[in-house]
Amino acid sequence: MKHIPYILTACLFLLLGASCENDGFYYQDEPRIRMEGPEEWTLDTDSLTFSFVTSPESVTEQTMDVTLYVMGLTADYDRTARVEVVDELTTATSDLYECPTTVTIPAGENQATCPVVLKRADVLQETTVRLYIQVVASDDFAVGSAEQDHLLLKWNDILSQPNKWDELEEFFGTYSDAKYRFMLNNAGVTEFDTDEMTWAELNNYKIMLTNAYNEYRETYGPILDENTGLEISFDN
Repeated sequence: MKHIPYILTACLFLLLGASCENDGFYYQDEPRIRMEGPEEWTLDTDSLTFSFVTSPESVTEQTMDVTLYVMGLTADYDRTARVEVVDELTTATSDLYECPTTVTIPAGENQATCPVVLKRADVLQETTVRLYIQVVASDDFAVGSAEQDHLLLKWNDILSQPNKWDELEEFFGTYSDAKYRFMLNNAGVTEFDTDEMTWAELNNYKIMLTNAYNEYRETYGPILDENTGLEISFDN
């Protein structure tokens, strides 16, 4: 019986050794980098989807703060992590985004922000584009786990007709993308929810949008319905 503690100790060392072998980079001295997208958009996944469709026309870009985390100890000097765009998995042209190729991890820190800028353009009204980025080895860091070495960003500016437009038609007339985009750009809301908005509120939006369109028309000319070629109207 007196040998049992020694046997248990030996088993414990064997288990720890196996764990270290399976999760090697967690227990080695070599620092590594992993990547996470902004929690608001990724929800702990390796991709995010964003649309400019509810943003005012004045909004021409959106910055996504991707975070690079050090797997290992901090250092008393600045270190450099590298980020790369994977061309074969990317459909966005270079004018539609900005992504740094290097990110500095400051001395004493174990993380840094990699700001990825998504840009708005007319082409996004017809298609969704993709940007695939990943961390790659640098002089200071190796690459961390395969599950967290990359991020896929997808974005567009595509409108879709609200499911309850038949309830909105009383206030805003026949649906068209051109009209709906004007509504979103000028009403200060991201949707017109008939479950949340009263008849009076929706009618007020109709009056406000009619006035806004009349002012717009005087300066820029009419907006045409893409389906009929006729000028949009907020009358039934």
